[in-house]
Amino acid sequence: MPWLGKDLFNTGENKICCWLEQSYDIDQIRYDLLNDVKSSACSKCWRAEAQGQQSRRQQQNTLADVLYDMTIENLQLMCDTTKGIREQLMSGPTNYNPTMYQINSSNVCNGACIMCGPEASSKWQSLLKDHNKRVVHDIDIDFATAKYVEFVGGEPLLEQKYVDILEKLNRDCVVSIVTNGSVDIKPQLLNLLKEFKNLVICMSIDGVGPIFEYQRWPLKWNKLQENLANFKQLDCNLSVSYTLTNINLPYKQQTIDWFDSQGLPYIINECIFPKHFAASAPISEKTIQELDRQDALKGIDRRDYGFNF
Repeated sequence: MPWLGKDLFNTGENKICCWLEQSYDIDQIRYDLLNDVKSSACSKCWRAEAQGQQSRRQQQNTLADVLYDMTIENLQLMCDTTKGIREQLMSGPTNYNPTMYQINSSNVCNGACIMCGPEASSKWQSLLKDHNKRVVHDIDIDFATAKYVEFVGGEPLLEQKYVDILEKLNRDCVVSIVTNGSVDIKPQLLNLLKEFKNLVICMSIDGVGPIFEYQRWPLKWNKLQENLANFKQLDCNLSVSYTLTNINLPYKQQTIDWFDSQGLPYIINECIFPKHFAASAPISEKTIQELDRQDALKGIDRRDYGFNF
């Protein structure tokens, strides 16, 4: 990712990877990785791998292996600019030249997830009466060389800008959509997606039944199951992004068992912020206070979803 990746946010901020936990020096990260040093900026990946989970690093390395038709060893050689090998394997300059993008298209979203807020959700904005739509600009995308574009949100299937970007992409580009599973793909968009040779749909599913409905309120489990069945009929690679918080942590095995029963590959995205919802944090007084605040705004009671705290 420090050589090939770029994440574009609707706030105007760009990163090399969405899993970075802190401010970073891209040259230091490159130096560390090329010298077998586990950069502290990438600690979220190291934790996931230590727990036997697939990290963002491993996921994107596997993807780059396919996109560039290289072994992991040759990918490392491609990145090692100090030896001048990258020029032999790729045309173009030796500086940062991303071809793998993650695009936070806008903050238009119909969900008010407990770990989210108005910066990424218009539903949260409506609850807080703080309306400020944010849409990503595509000036930082090299459409001619893009090999992989992943759309996240907000909810990408509700944002027109996402369609505008799709129309500019080369049809050989791998397109990935991360959706909350509550929105039907409109016929016009479906026809456009069918023009791409490689389509990936990743559903955000954080629990089964009421666990899902509480963490991703006001989305409905039945609607997600309906769209899951529809997505299975498409010519696409279907997978799951599982955001783990301290609220849904007790139901982790139940959720994974359900993924397995559906034949769904998944990656666990461990929540680290807000800290009171971090998967590694205990349920504290701050956690309860925040849940009380959210329940009052939403007009719900978490006990109706099976929670007893």
